[in-house]
Amino acid sequence: MGNCFHVKRARIIRLGVAVILTLGVRMAMFAQTPPGLELSYHLRLARPTTHLVEVEISAAKVSEAALDFVLPAWAPGRYAIYDFAKNVQEFSARDGQGHVLPWAKLDKLTWHVDASRAGGVTLVRYLVYANDLTGSFSQFDSTHASITGASVFMYVAGHKEDPVSLTVEAPAEWKVVSGFSDSLEQRVFQVPNYDVLIDTPLEVSPEVKVEQFVEGGKTFHVAFHSYSEEDTDFTKLSAGVRKIVQSEMSMMPKPDFSRYVFIFHFAPDVSLGDGMEHLNSTHIVVKGSLSGGALDEALVIAAHEFFHAWNVKRLRPQALGPFDYTRENYTPSLWFAEGVTQYYSYVHMLRCGLWRSGDFLQHLADEIRSLEFSPGRKLMSAESSSFNAWFYDRSPQMQETNFANATVSYYNKGALLGLLLDLEIRSRTQGRKSLDDVLRLMYQKFYETTPSSYYGSGRGYEEKDILEALNAVSGSDFTSFFDRYVRGTEELPYAAELGSVGLQLQADVAPGAGPSLGVTVEKDERGEKITSVRPGSAADLGGMSRDDLLLAVDEQPLTDMTLRERLRAYPAGAEVPFTLERHGRELRITIKLDPPIPTVYTVGETASPTPEQTKLREGWLDVK
Repeated sequence: MGNCFHVKRARIIRLGVAVILTLGVRMAMFAQTPPGLELSYHLRLARPTTHLVEVEISAAKVSEAALDFVLPAWAPGRYAIYDFAKNVQEFSARDGQGHVLPWAKLDKLTWHVDASRAGGVTLVRYLVYANDLTGSFSQFDSTHASITGASVFMYVAGHKEDPVSLTVEAPAEWKVVSGFSDSLEQRVFQVPNYDVLIDTPLEVSPEVKVEQFVEGGKTFHVAFHSYSEEDTDFTKLSAGVRKIVQSEMSMMPKPDFSRYVFIFHFAPDVSLGDGMEHLNSTHIVVKGSLSGGALDEALVIAAHEFFHAWNVKRLRPQALGPFDYTRENYTPSLWFAEGVTQYYSYVHMLRCGLWRSGDFLQHLADEIRSLEFSPGRKLMSAESSSFNAWFYDRSPQMQETNFANATVSYYNKGALLGLLLDLEIRSRTQGRKSLDDVLRLMYQKFYETTPSSYYGSGRGYEEKDILEALNAVSGSDFTSFFDRYVRGTEELPYAAELGSVGLQLQADVAPGAGPSLGVTVEKDERGEKITSVRPGSAADLGGMSRDDLLLAVDEQPLTDMTLRERLRAYPAGAEVPFTLERHGRELRITIKLDPPIPTVYTVGETASPTPEQTKLREGWLDVK
C-alpha cells in the first residue's frame, strides 16, 4: 500500500511538471508569434506566348530577421504531390529601396530570404511557367490565363493567416472572372488570408463570356471559355447550371457565400476532363466542345463540384483544412467526401429534370460495371482507397505499378456506397429518412454550430462521425455495414438494396461478343500490347504478362484485325495458340479461353414489386 502510494505520488508530481512545461512551451510559442505582415500580391500577365506569369509579393512591417517563401507541393482537391516549385524561375528578393537581399533555397519548396537589413519591407519576384489546363495547374496563352492559386502564389511561412491584397495586371481588353470579382473590370482584390487566395481560381481573358442569375438571394456567374469557334451559344449550359443550383440548394442549408462562380473551359487537346471545387467557385475543364456534344458531361461535373460547396469545402474530413501544403494530408474519408458527392451529382441531375429516371439508373449501372471490372475491389477497401489516394489520384508515376489490379477508386466505390446507404436508410425508416438527412445533420454539427477560426467556420469530422450520423438518422446500427463494405472488401449487396425498391441489376453479354482472354490492350504497329492482365483470367493462368506484345492468334496476324475480332472465331473453352514477343524474344503460348464476360449492365424494375417497394422507389426517384 505504501509503495503504491509513493508511486502514485511520483506520477502526479511528474504529471504536474509535464503540464507546467507544456504550458510554458505553449506560452513561449505564443509570445514568439510574429506580428502580422502587410502582404500584397501582384500578378502580371504580359507575354502569353512564353506561358510565363510574373508574381511579385510585397511584405511590409517585417520585424523578423528572415522570411521563408513557400510554394505548395499540392492543391487541395487533388490528392497528389506535384511540387509546383518545379516551374518557378528567376527568383529574386530586394528591400523597399531596391537593394538586393540575400536568399537561399532551403528545400524543394522554400526560398529563405535574409530580411535583417530590409528596413521592414521585403519584395520578392519570380516567374512561373504555366501551360497546363487542369484544376490543379495554371495555363497562360494568347486566349486566357487560367490561374490556380496553389501552383502560382507562394506563402510566407508563419503568415498564412494574414490578410492579403491581390492586383492583376493584364491587357486592358482582358476581363477578370473570380470568386473575388464584383465586376469584370475589377483588378484589385482584398482577401482574408492565403488559404482563401489560393482557393479562388482566376480566369483572365479577352474571350471569356459570362452570364449571371440570382437564386435564393445568392448571385451566380457562369463563365465560359472555349477554344472552338463554333461554341458561341451557351444558354443551355447556363440554364442547366441554374436547375442544378436550385435543386442542390433546396436540399442543403442555405450556403454562407454571397456569390458563386462556375468557370467552364472547353478544350479539344486536353488528355482528360477535370473539375475542382473551391470555397465559392469551381473550375471545370471539359475535353471537346460544347457544340460537339459535351453539354451533359459539363453539367454532371457542375453538379458534382457545386455539391462540394457543402460536402468537402465546409463539411470536411479532419485532415482537409486548414492544410499543410508541404506534405500529404491523409484521410480515410474521401469515399464520403468525393464518392458520395458523385452519387449526389447523379441524384440532382435527376431531381432537377435534366435526366429522366432511366438516365439516372443507367449511370448507376455503369458505376456498378466499373467496380465489377476492378480486380482491386477484392483487395482494397473504400477507406484504404481514400487514405492511399496520394499514390494514384492523377499522381505522376516514375515506376511501374499494379494499380489496375490492386486498387479501387474512392469516387466509384464511394458513389455506390452512397447509393446503398441511401436505399438502406430509406428501407429501415420506411421512407421517412434518407442519406439527405445524414448530410444535413453532419453539416449542422460540424459546420454551422462550430466557432469560426481564421480558416473559416467548421471543424473536421472523423470516420466514426459518419457512422454515428447514420445511426442517429436511421435509429439503427450501421456498424456491420461499415465493417463489411466500407472498412472491408465484401462484395456490395446490390441485389438486396435494389430489391428493397423493386429494382434489380442485370448483367448481360454484349451481342456478338467472343470468348474472353482477360487482358486489356493498346494498339501497336505490329500487333497489340498487353497493358493489364486480370487475375485468375485465361491469360493469367496461361502465362501471359503485362507488356507482352501480341503478334498473332493461331498464326493470324493482329496487324489487320483486332484481338477482339480474332477471338470471335472461337468458342469458349477453345485452346488457342498465341504468338507474342517478350523482351525481344518471340514465344508461343496456348491458352484455354474463358466464356464471354457480361459487359452490358442495366438496372430495371423487378417483375412484381410490392406496393411498399414501389412507394420507396417513387420517394427515392422523386416521382411526383
